[in-house]
Amino acid sequence: MDVQELTQRFLTRVAAPTGFDVLFDYLPDVYFFVKDEQGRFVRVNDAFLKLVRKSAEAEVIGVRDSDVFPASLAESYMRDDREVLESGRAIIDKAELMKNPDGSIDWFCTTKLPLLDDQGRAIGVCGITRDVKKMNSNNARFMCWEPVLTTMLNEYASPLQVPDLARRVSLSVSQFNRQFRKRFHTTPRAYLTSVRLNAACHLLLSTDLSMAEVASRTGFYDHSHLTNHFVKALGQPPSKYRLRHAAARATLAPSKPPEPRLFAK
Repeated sequence: MDVQELTQRFLTRVAAPTGFDVLFDYLPDVYFFVKDEQGRFVRVNDAFLKLVRKSAEAEVIGVRDSDVFPASLAESYMRDDREVLESGRAIIDKAELMKNPDGSIDWFCTTKLPLLDDQGRAIGVCGITRDVKKMNSNNARFMCWEPVLTTMLNEYASPLQVPDLARRVSLSVSQFNRQFRKRFHTTPRAYLTSVRLNAACHLLLSTDLSMAEVASRTGFYDHSHLTNHFVKALGQPPSKYRLRHAAARATLAPSKPPEPRLFAK
């Protein structure tokens, strides 16, 4: 009997717990989730419920990332889901931005695996997300990027340039681009744009600022520059996004974007 057959035979005998996923309810620092092929949550643990400010799993089952996370962040999560489903390959240890329960933005590390049916077809995605600050074994791999990440999160409204960011970690531009892509699975410029779009989404929902002012406060050259990136990432212009989410504005106090926190000392 080979190892795979032994494992399968054993798992078919397990009656309780109904799934090993229940173990994640005992890991408060690990956010566990399962989604179907349409991106709907079908299982989450208690830590994930606290992350999205829900009290019961029933409040999350059937909803999508776009229902519980800022649009600019949700699109990134859903894009990764599609990649896993279409390729059948896992995404391992990807660093990404996520909104904390208190509204601040931090870096988290996510692993996603495809869920296969008995025909080997990907029918869903399961994953875990961890707060980088609490990952003692992996913290060093991210801490060396702290000067760059902190700059992106706190100074996104400034005209940041890749050479300036590279100098903060004593790398050449080519080394910086290569190592950043390897660590964060995207380019520095694309990640900075993601940070800026998240800030723009917040201002669109929490203020009555003009599009030009929103663009100026979030690092885009002008209204047109903001609109181009907004449509590319979210599939709609910022004006339409504001109108569609008008109801949500009543729950957000007019303010600046939530203060980003990263690797708090």
